[in-house]
Amino acid sequence: MSIATMRGDGGQTGLAGGIRVSKSSLRVETYGTVDELISSLGFARSICDDAALREKTKLIQRELFRIGSGLATPPESKKPQCRCRTNSSMP
Repeated sequence: MSIATMRGDGGQTGLAGGIRVSKSSLRVETYGTVDELISSLGFARSICDDAALREKTKLIQRELFRIGSGLATPPESKKPQCRCRTNSSMP
């Protein structure tokens, strides 16, 4: 089964709101790195026996999802910006 769009990408990828940027842009590199961190934390949670640590890790993952969403939504996008929490609003 192919998931190709058949449009070709010309070295670009789409951000939230349909804006096209280079796949080598710092923004794309950064949200890719955040995504890898989320994945690594998920694996760590899956093998961790400490329930309290698993819960803290889950909260960190959720915040990282918000950060990744913000990175994937440039200011000029028509989509609403992600509102990440500050340290003072973290549980």
